[in-house]
Amino acid sequence: MSTEVDPGQIEAAFPEADHRHRPRKRGEALEQAIAAAVIAELSDRGYGALTFEGVAARAGTGKSALYRRWPDKASMTADAFAVTLPGAETLPLAGELRADLILFLDTVARGMLGAMGVGMRLLSAEIYRHVDFGEMWKERVIQPWHDLLVRIIDGAIERGEARTGATDPHCVIAVPSVLCQGFTMTGVPMSHDEITALVDNALLPMLAARN
Repeated sequence: MSTEVDPGQIEAAFPEADHRHRPRKRGEALEQAIAAAVIAELSDRGYGALTFEGVAARAGTGKSALYRRWPDKASMTADAFAVTLPGAETLPLAGELRADLILFLDTVARGMLGAMGVGMRLLSAEIYRHVDFGEMWKERVIQPWHDLLVRIIDGAIERGEARTGATDPHCVIAVPSVLCQGFTMTGVPMSHDEITALVDNALLPMLAARN
């Protein structure tokens, strides 16, 4: 199974410019520039060769701006991916299990076209060699979405749509597992129609309240 990241995907999401003569950025513009630089450096060099110096040069800032924010490259890397994704707390849930599962999975799938997809494919190659990166990734990128999914299912249990016990860890992890496994193998996220079929034919029968 290939874990290489398509350079064209990086270039489309994070177009590179000559950083040598750009004015220094501040605030949100700087945060976004650093995030894009981290992901581009990872694509070009891999996690092992990722450095504060390389990120600072590509982002058009000084190393001190990075050292003020992060103690190490693991935290910098995890935060770079986290800030490029929509906040899990901003998802406009409908309060209905089927609709919310489709929205959740559609949002994750769209993210796979950009930073999330790059991160997943890089992480699959790096996690066993760089445990610090893997732990930061889980805590700062994955956990907010896991917590949102638990809230979606909890709400469905309260409304009588889902069965008691549907938030068992095995059930929760099953929701995104098909989506993520398919992407890791092919590099192509599921379409909306495929997600809808997955929800209707597999996830709802697993989670739904039983008479």
